[in-house]
Amino acid sequence: MFDFLELSIWGVLFALIAGYLIGSIPSGVIFSRMFGGPDPRASGSGHTGATNVFRNINPIAGALTGLLDLGKGVFAVWLVQLIFPSPWVVPLAGVAAVAGHCWPVFTDFRGGMGIGISAGLALWQFPLVLPIYAAVYFGVNYFVKHQARTVMLISAFLPLMALLFTTDPVKITLASGIAIVLVIRWASDFNRFYE
Repeated sequence: MFDFLELSIWGVLFALIAGYLIGSIPSGVIFSRMFGGPDPRASGSGHTGATNVFRNINPIAGALTGLLDLGKGVFAVWLVQLIFPSPWVVPLAGVAAVAGHCWPVFTDFRGGMGIGISAGLALWQFPLVLPIYAAVYFGVNYFVKHQARTVMLISAFLPLMALLFTTDPVKITLASGIAIVLVIRWASDFNRFYE
């Protein structure tokens, strides 16, 4: 039975707002500036994620960006659960954090693509899904040969991948929310080809 009602409206709002704000921390912009590089929004793909920072700033800045992105969603959920100890904080704060990473309020809603922060949450909640996701990604991309379209396609099936390992409604809701955010975020690059 869903126990969503054990979380008050204040808990729901706090989870959504806190998750979004923590997810909005612009890791790529922060580390790019620390290493004296250009704003990642003005170079390469224009995204603030680890891949663009790695390619256009330097590998160390990219690695640090990736590490912070991996931990942002987990930290958001952990922090909110300290105040509102409900399992439903996981999908609420987690998905809000992914959305915050993709459309961060601190950088004019121009952020990353959501893969790093989603991977951190998945590694915590359903780690066995990650190797399956990666294997399917490489297999599908071999034929599609377009990163955005591949990510959108396999992200849509993320809840089904999670169902292979759990029937927990909290975790399935998290997987479904992440899938929706990733599909929407990557749709902006549907017709984009990188050099």
